[in-house]
Amino acid sequence: MTILYAVLILAGLGIVLGLGLAIASKIFHVEVDTRVEDITAILPNANCGACGYPGCAGYAEAIVSEVAENLNQCKPGIKAGKAQEIRKYL
Repeated sequence: MTILYAVLILAGLGIVLGLGLAIASKIFHVEVDTRVEDITAILPNANCGACGYPGCAGYAEAIVSEVAENLNQCKPGIKAGKAQEIRKYL
């Protein structure tokens, strides 16, 4: 009988906390600029840091926010000619 109470208490806690997490995810949802995701997909995703940013996602954010000096900072991307594709999203 005590095992049944323990299982019911844990199940109840799981349901309550799960609902709390679901509600919190809706309340604290952060909108992401889709251009960052699109540019990250275009970049070679080497995450080498040769551009001066901490990976391709950081460089994509800098491009969208117009902080990056130019579109040719990505060394692997220059070889693949990615700058022309990125210009479409600006």
